[in-house]
Amino acid sequence: MAGNIAGLIVLAFLTTHLAGPMVTRAGWLRRHAALAVVVWAGVVASVVVVLLALMGSVLAWPPGPVHSWVEHLRSCLPGHTHSGELTTMALALVSGGVLLRALYVGAARVRRTTIERRRHHDMVRLVARYPDDPDDVCLIEHPAPVVYCLPRRSRPIVMTTGALERLDADQLSAVLEHERTHLRRRHHLLLALVDAVQAALPWSATIRHARSELSRLVEMVADDAAAHRYGRAPVIGALRRLELGSGPPGGLAATGESRQLLDQRIARLESEESPGRLSAGAAIALALSPPFALVVVAVGLQLSC
Repeated sequence: MAGNIAGLIVLAFLTTHLAGPMVTRAGWLRRHAALAVVVWAGVVASVVVVLLALMGSVLAWPPGPVHSWVEHLRSCLPGHTHSGELTTMALALVSGGVLLRALYVGAARVRRTTIERRRHHDMVRLVARYPDDPDDVCLIEHPAPVVYCLPRRSRPIVMTTGALERLDADQLSAVLEHERTHLRRRHHLLLALVDAVQAALPWSATIRHARSELSRLVEMVADDAAAHRYGRAPVIGALRRLELGSGPPGGLAATGESRQLLDQRIARLESEESPGRLSAGAAIALALSPPFALVVVAVGLQLSC
């Protein structure tokens, strides 16, 4: 059992500290935003899977509190009484405490984001007006050209009159398609989950890289969708005319808050590179393959005792 846990510790170190920097250095992924999003989602899932496997193994180490729940492994586990009983019990209790704290911190981050998003919904409802067309937009009287989306059932796209006045018809259609892509692909949910994992595991270099990269990549995915439907020129023109600014918690602004990122997105659209496209089956396979492989490894370690 001790050897299994040691193996999982090594695997945890590789996934939580080395996997993220290695994926970040994969330059070819930057040319295929949709593929990169799927790969990063799989990497984050892998971190969570291997850490849960490690915690479960420690808690199941006799006389850990979970050991009585895995009686079918009794034949390959050490006896209940041995010289390291107090050590293993203490390790199990510490691991359980760490796991509970991580779950609490992650849940608290999700709850805070949800509360702030709801508060912003209420503020928008007080000042917005609702045009007949398009029917998924609420309009706010303000000269600053800003467009962002919020995950909600009705009127999820928020736009200022400044944006409406500054964008031409094609640019406006491209921006709306950008925001609708965020909503269709549940980018807000992906970022919220990664944000919660980062809050729970702030020490993980992989999760830090994932949070940073995914914030950039989901914008590029939405850019690609808008460019595919309306052409690159309207998307580039809209990005240049809109004002920089971060969206509310849980929201996604068309331009984001970083000039450097905006310049990268524009340069990418102006290049001759065509964005990568994935079928639904390929995306699911790529996202599930890393955590599935780690589950196989973890189960193999458990059954090898």
